[in-house]
Amino acid sequence: MGGPLVGSFWTPCFPGKQSTFVGHLSIDKAKLLMQREMKQAVSTSHCSQPNTIEYEMAMEWCLQQERSDSCWRKLYKRHWDEQRKHKASLKFK
Repeated sequence: MGGPLVGSFWTPCFPGKQSTFVGHLSIDKAKLLMQREMKQAVSTSHCSQPNTIEYEMAMEWCLQQERSDSCWRKLYKRHWDEQRKHKASLKFK
């Protein structure tokens, strides 16, 4: 735990162009930089490619998941068979 949080109202004073909206700061330079970055942006794939480490890791994960699912299916089948055998051996009065 830390000390108490203290806040106050303060209006920042920046030299240059003043905003026409109350409570908003002028961000013309940031807008220009963002537009330039958007123009220079390169399209990338949303799916992993076969020549990347994430693809290899995903394939390994899928293999491990299949192995796990197979083990669980075998376990459930064995338990089901054992329960059926025990129910058949019970004698009801």
